[in-house]
Amino acid sequence: MKAATSPLGSRIRALRLERGLSLAELARATGVSEATMSRIETGASEVSAPHLYGLAQRLGTDISSLFAEGAALLPGARSHTPAGQGETYSSSRLQAQVLNGDLLHKRMHPFLNSTTALTLDQAGGLAAHAGEEWLYVLRGPLVLHSASHAPLRLATGDSLYFDATTPHAYLAETDEGAEFLVLSSAPAIQP
Repeated sequence: MKAATSPLGSRIRALRLERGLSLAELARATGVSEATMSRIETGASEVSAPHLYGLAQRLGTDISSLFAEGAALLPGARSHTPAGQGETYSSSRLQAQVLNGDLLHKRMHPFLNSTTALTLDQAGGLAAHAGEEWLYVLRGPLVLHSASHAPLRLATGDSLYFDATTPHAYLAETDEGAEFLVLSSAPAIQP
């Protein structure tokens, strides 16, 4: 899945300015340099999934608001993402399609992910984020590397639930890559 040009950086910048945060404050809270944060906001640099969680938390919102302007609050609402129409982004770690991004303050964040990284270096190493993850392999094999366990090979149809605060990375086993569905939990954001 190839990522389309995304307004992610401009949304991050708009939210930062709405909250009265300087670039340096947001960078420090997210764990990236000020120069990197500037490149993220201008779209010149990719943003990793762990940094997305940190950005959302510091901005007092959830990941959905970074991808969908005018997202609705959850109570009484529902969300439908037609096939192939979730907003996409790409990083060295993976290519992701945000599913049901039009709802705010969810406790679960669904993503359709794919990776062609065959080594930890290609994936950018291990990374962690708040919450838990559940994944289901749509097209494998997929190899999960973790700081606390030996690499785990997952075949098509396999699922796994784990603590996402443990540094981890997803790797493909073959040049054909792997595709997988991820449900990621995050601390609830109070509206």
